Amino acid sequence: MEKRPITRNGYERLRAELSFLYRFVRPQVIEALYNARSYGYKANNLQYFAARERQAFVEGRIEDLRRKISLSEIVVGQHLISSVACFGATVGVEDIANGDRATYQLVGPFEADAMQGRISIDSPVGSTLLGRRPGDEVTVYAPGGVRSFRLLYIVSA
Repeated sequence: MEKRPITRNGYERLRAELSFLYRFVRPQVIEALYNARSYGYKANNLQYFAARERQAFVEGRIEDLRRKISLSEIVVGQHLISSVACFGATVGVEDIANGDRATYQLVGPFEADAMQGRISIDSPVGSTLLGRRPGDEVTVYAPGGVRSFRLLYIVSA
């Protein structure tokens, strides 16, 4: 499989969540499953089925995190001032249609979270912004429709 870029902070967030699941959540789930089994394996034992469902969710999340970590490659950002949008950089954009402004960090797909201001370089907006300079206007063909942005500034990683 191809390695996916990730920032050091994104990698640490994935490792912290995995550690939390291993150290705290998984033992709680095992205890809840043990307690639910004491009521028997009857079809009407809802505690048992709920505990099994939570166990499946937690184990699935653990496997997902382990996969993401194994496919990740930490990319150290440029320490010099960059004049183009690149991986790890924080960019300010303005929606040309309505004047709304937003700030995003360009990150890898495993750490993207638009609500936290981190967009993937694989997303339509992120891939369009890569390599652009302040003042450039870009048109993004996204699932929500066509949008135009103006790149206002770049802060290197």
